[in-house]
Amino acid sequence: MRAIPLNLMTLYADLLQSVEMADGPPGSVAIKGKKYVYVTRKDGSARIEKYLGLAGDPHVQQEVERARHAAERAKSLRNTVTLLKRGRFPAPSLALGRILEVLSNAGLFKRGMTLVGTGAYQTYAGVTGYYLPSATYATNDADLSVAQFVPAEEEEDIESILKRANPTFEPVWHTDDKLPKAFRSSDGFTVDILTRKGRSEGPVLVEALGCAAVPLRFQEFPVEETIETIALYAAGVLVRVPTPARFAVHKLIVAQRRKATEVAKRQKDHRQAQELMDILLASDEATLQDVLEGARSRGKSWKTAINASLKQIGREARQGVLPFPTDRPRASVR
Repeated sequence: MRAIPLNLMTLYADLLQSVEMADGPPGSVAIKGKKYVYVTRKDGSARIEKYLGLAGDPHVQQEVERARHAAERAKSLRNTVTLLKRGRFPAPSLALGRILEVLSNAGLFKRGMTLVGTGAYQTYAGVTGYYLPSATYATNDADLSVAQFVPAEEEEDIESILKRANPTFEPVWHTDDKLPKAFRSSDGFTVDILTRKGRSEGPVLVEALGCAAVPLRFQEFPVEETIETIALYAAGVLVRVPTPARFAVHKLIVAQRRKATEVAKRQKDHRQAQELMDILLASDEATLQDVLEGARSRGKSWKTAINASLKQIGREARQGVLPFPTDRPRASVR
């Protein structure tokens, strides 16, 4: 485990606070015909122009000043993002960054949508204060959980939102689909919509977003406790992800659900879980123990999957103690 230097962690904390406090996206102002005021804002790969009103109107002038101040702030934040990336903080790919930006701008993460999978894992360096080697893994998909999503009265369909990230996004249809549960761009990037498994075996309709969600067993667990963190794209994108402890324990479980042909995915699950567990045992052991105990108490299948993965990654509990390499702390786990 390698701790991230304090000066970089301070930069990250400042970035997170600034993005959380932002009162609107930045934009460039233009006056057309000497009196018509427009503001143009970036959203993914799209440029969205909005008419503000007539020049000279006090309310319009307030909007103009707000947009200009936001643009100045965004320039400073982009510099901070660049410094963090130079300091080897993980960052999403261009494709994923644009997707996260449009989802965040649409307010979906604020309303409970949760980024899971490798996309979420890439944000944990700033949360844990440690470098995470597995966060460098490339990913060509984004997994979004709507298990805790609460739609607004009027929601834009998710296909339209994704098209602002990449206009080639199209729904992936399967036989008997009432609404699509996945979207794919021309370069093969896939966005999958997931949710918790309920009584029904079929997809769960999310009509507010014009999509469906794939119900997966254990999917409720990682999103029961979430945090807001920053994806290092553009001026920083505020996203919602599971807590590191929930993410790690969930990976222990899903690794055992992988098919025999999914060796690489199982290895990635184990690696990500192990890296986070090692950090948590050194920095927040009580939380990890509570999450492990809570997951194991949910039933035999939960406990069996967790213990099997711990054994496979060399963290099998013996007499209540997890065996760790001699250069790392030892900690008891019930």
